[in-house]
Amino acid sequence: MDKEENNTDPEEPIAKDEGEQEDATPEEENEESVTRLQTKLNDAYGKQDDLKSKYLRAVADLENLRKRSIRDREDAVQRIRTQVIGDLLPSLDAFQLGFAEAKKHEEAAKFVEGFSMAVSLMETTLSEYGLAVIDPQGDEFDAKYHEAIGYEEQPDCEEGSVIRTIRIGYRIGEQLLRPATVILAKESAASDESE
Repeated sequence: MDKEENNTDPEEPIAKDEGEQEDATPEEENEESVTRLQTKLNDAYGKQDDLKSKYLRAVADLENLRKRSIRDREDAVQRIRTQVIGDLLPSLDAFQLGFAEAKKHEEAAKFVEGFSMAVSLMETTLSEYGLAVIDPQGDEFDAKYHEAIGYEEQPDCEEGSVIRTIRIGYRIGEQLLRPATVILAKESAASDESE
């Protein structure tokens, strides 16, 4: 009989201790499910924040690129404008010299009037593009905008002031195209000896 007692059917389920449970309780399953969902939600929020920051950086880069391209375009226009006007300055000088010579002849009054209108129109057009004339006669010498080529004694002028402009200068905004060529006043030799 002993053999019969030890003889167990392999297909029979083995009884488990009461302490071990076959399946987790529904509460534990809910907690695991909530934990998994919370992890997935946190991952999704992290990805969203990452994508949002990438989007904001891309928008900022695009805005900076737009501003830089506008600034570059304005700089290019200003450079070309400065170059073209600078190339026209000798022509403007020639017009002004011709006008000054034509004024000296009475018989050319009709030509002087037409020449005057042409010079005036050219100066007006160039000034609309930002060209400013530097004619410092009677002003204090400014090395930034003036180029002194000589001195003359002038008793009624302060030493170092501009007494005559040989060639007028031009600038566009604060950019100097050509300095004004000037003659400066100096004290007379008689006043130097008296001191």
